[in-house]
Amino acid sequence: MNGGTMEVVRELYGALAERSFERTAGWVHERVRLTSVATGDSYTGRRGFIEFHRGWAAAFPDLHIQSLELVGSDARVVAEYELGGTHTGPLLTPRCHLPATGMEIQVRVVDVLDLENGQITAFRRYFDVVSMLRQLGLVAGTPLHAPDRRAPLELYAQPVDGNAPQRHKAIVHRFFQEVFDRRNAAAAADSCAKRYSWHGGHLGEASSLQDYQSVITSFFVGFPDLEVEVLDTIAEGDRVAVRFAINGTHLGPFKGISPTYSRISGAGTSTFRIADGRIVEEWWQADLLTLLRQLEAKPAPDGTI
Repeated sequence: MNGGTMEVVRELYGALAERSFERTAGWVHERVRLTSVATGDSYTGRRGFIEFHRGWAAAFPDLHIQSLELVGSDARVVAEYELGGTHTGPLLTPRCHLPATGMEIQVRVVDVLDLENGQITAFRRYFDVVSMLRQLGLVAGTPLHAPDRRAPLELYAQPVDGNAPQRHKAIVHRFFQEVFDRRNAAAAADSCAKRYSWHGGHLGEASSLQDYQSVITSFFVGFPDLEVEVLDTIAEGDRVAVRFAINGTHLGPFKGISPTYSRISGAGTSTFRIADGRIVEEWWQADLLTLLRQLEAKPAPDGTI
């Protein structure tokens, strides 16, 4: 076997282990086809390849690869390893999503990679789905199956199709969990498009993901203990509307206002537009006047802060 081919595969798994998903595009063909044989899901192209792995990392933020073994030839490599992590985020697939169970998994995985001219053209993943579901407590006879714990798998795994509003709601919920629950602006890259458009009313506009992450960071700087609670979610077509409550303490500078050490609480709404499995646009609305009064600050004559 060509040593360069083996090195390509090792580097690929190294990038996956480091969650450097965009870097994997350098080793896969632009029309690569990824198939999860165990679940019947399939993804096409570099973006699809990246989305598949991002989805697993979002469901298992501490996901790790152990005991990687590679065998094969220049045209095909078989990778066997153990995949472990804690299920603290929704696991999304084109067919269904599994809400977080909080359980740990350790499953043996086999991937078959077809290569051509040093690039991966096909990627097939095999693993024991039943063993994973048992570890998640979603198979009869496991601890989470007690009457006062979890619903049966057929109720817990919510089926959706590729364009279903229910799937869009799951994407937005994952966004709130990863970004606001963990106060991590960088995590927006896992759910949002690079050309993200944010319409914040009196707080201004953002025309890229990087600009939007700066907006989020300014909230976390001004209110390090910021809490955002999703109260209601409604989805139709490509739109998802969320009503939320916010609470926090003004401990840092925010929009030119020095720390007042005041507690704030309020409510607002955001309407998200989803395209190709990612959030591409958001319209944000909140009662800024009430928040300013809680900070004992006054808006400028033009209504801005």
